[in-house]
Amino acid sequence: MLFRSLFQSTGSKQAAQQQTCSIHRTVDCKRFAHPEFQIQVANDAIPAQDISWLLRFLEQRVADGERFRVGETLQIGWMLTMLDAGAADTLRITEPDMKEIPIKFIDSVNNTLMHLRNQKDVVESVAMDLQPDFPLLRQSAVVHAGYKSACRVLLTRDPAHETDSGWSLTDLNDEDGSQNPAQFIRISLYQLGVDRPDLIKFFALPPGLQVAVNDPQIHVIGPEGEMQPIPGSYLEALNNRRLQRHSG
Repeated sequence: MLFRSLFQSTGSKQAAQQQTCSIHRTVDCKRFAHPEFQIQVANDAIPAQDISWLLRFLEQRVADGERFRVGETLQIGWMLTMLDAGAADTLRITEPDMKEIPIKFIDSVNNTLMHLRNQKDVVESVAMDLQPDFPLLRQSAVVHAGYKSACRVLLTRDPAHETDSGWSLTDLNDEDGSQNPAQFIRISLYQLGVDRPDLIKFFALPPGLQVAVNDPQIHVIGPEGEMQPIPGSYLEALNNRRLQRHSG
């Protein structure tokens, strides 16, 4: 299954919003006769080092010989960004707004950087030597028909194959329905992220792992059983906050 119909072009309205946000540019691409990149950030929660990392990442890709043009896509983590024409012959990076289908690209990298940070932090919470396995948002996932409102879910990651991300979602409150194939549908991973943004942070966990999202705890399960979060990790802090809200 392909998801070409997910995409539509950026609108001119985003360019008008540019002045109210923080704009950053690469500086070394011109050394290779390549346009500089421009990114826009409007979320104070994004660390400065993440912004710097993205700029260096882009410069390194150009230094390694890659060439980018307006209208091309570029994967950053699980996010598929699109290159648009920016001011002063720059390439502006746009991202999906994570609100609707077909995808609407906006002049921002807020979601790209926040999702990348959260997904890496979840993976690093499980094991120090575990590496993220980023899917593509246009790949598919198999989900329970009631996935939008399910409060207790089990996410399972199998190996990705072509357009299949390997992710599936089961409703833990529907044991009978979870045994019925008719209760499952295939949607894009982007659609799952739009409808369940709370689950995006888990999408880079590698195959062979499961995530049980219960109230109030999140459990990561491997082939040998539950994997406890590393002390002081993002996932441990997340569980602590969830527990406090539940007990309060």
